[in-house]
Amino acid sequence: MMNKNEYQHDKIIRENIGFFIRQSRLNKSLSGDQLGKLINVSQQQVSRYENGNTSLNIETLNTILKVLDVSWHDFFYKVLQVEVDDNDYKKINCHSDSL
Repeated sequence: MMNKNEYQHDKIIRENIGFFIRQSRLNKSLSGDQLGKLINVSQQQVSRYENGNTSLNIETLNTILKVLDVSWHDFFYKVLQVEVDDNDYKKINCHSDSL
């Protein structure tokens, strides 16, 4: 069972991934509904991914990255640049112009 601190870390990572997906989707001028159709999920599910409410499995993430023409390198570089201070994750500060 996860403690509160572990849950918060996981949530921040999900939010960072979701923010990256949203910015990448917007950079491709796609709506949430359009992305959903391309990856065979509902617009609501895309929204859950982008808001960090739902975890992604590796296959779904790979499909999203392919559809958005984003490399795994870019994903890791931008999403996992989480500042770590005394093993405490912090939400990354991404700006749409940096994606």
